[in-house]
Amino acid sequence: MVGTGYSVVVDVLVGEFGCAEGELSPETTMEDVDLDSLAQVEFAVALERRTGLRFNDDQVTLDTTLSRIAAAIDASRSTGTGSGSGSGSGSGSGTEVTEP
Repeated sequence: MVGTGYSVVVDVLVGEFGCAEGELSPETTMEDVDLDSLAQVEFAVALERRTGLRFNDDQVTLDTTLSRIAAAIDASRSTGTGSGSGSGSGSGSGTEVTEP
């Protein structure tokens, strides 16, 4: 099983976008990590691959904090939203994340 929502967010930013883990905090925004609009879309796709959850464009914006994204992941997992086992298999049938 994948870790908490926050650890997933940090892992994606560090592993796929080259962010320094020590510079990330729950209150870090997409703007703080210099993710432009294209990188935000790539980040949302990376999260979907990792979690099986689909993020809307308005859920990953310049002023979105890492804690808000993590909370959406955790809330979707705790409510059992989705049709699969929650394994994040990347089958392309991701569940859309709703705001917590």
